[in-house]
Amino acid sequence: MLRPRFEDEDEVYIPELGDEESDYNAHDRIPHSNAGIALGWSALEQQMFDMLLLNRFAADDQELLDETARTIARLVETFEAHEIARIMAVAMMSFQLAASEDKSFEDEYNKYRDYIKKHPEDLEEI
Repeated sequence: MLRPRFEDEDEVYIPELGDEESDYNAHDRIPHSNAGIALGWSALEQQMFDMLLLNRFAADDQELLDETARTIARLVETFEAHEIARIMAVAMMSFQLAASEDKSFEDEYNKYRDYIKKHPEDLEEI
């Protein structure tokens, strides 16, 4: 089956979730981007890249995209799925920390590391 390619910029695929009353099923999606069509992406691959490229219309920064892709690849190579979920949860909490307490995760982590260097007896057992 040949899938359509979009030549007009106004017709470029932007993922939409639809409303609650529709029969929309994200798992039934097929690739809609020109690259996804050309590469024969599965619905899962297209959804994955939709999430990665979600801000592609707001910022056209290839270096940031490359760095994000390398970070994801490194996470997947280094950690199990449950560890990645834990890291994501901490990252989201760090945004909350900044918003609600006006503190930086990095600053708080560095304070913790400095404290542990001075008081190794207080190091949490892992």
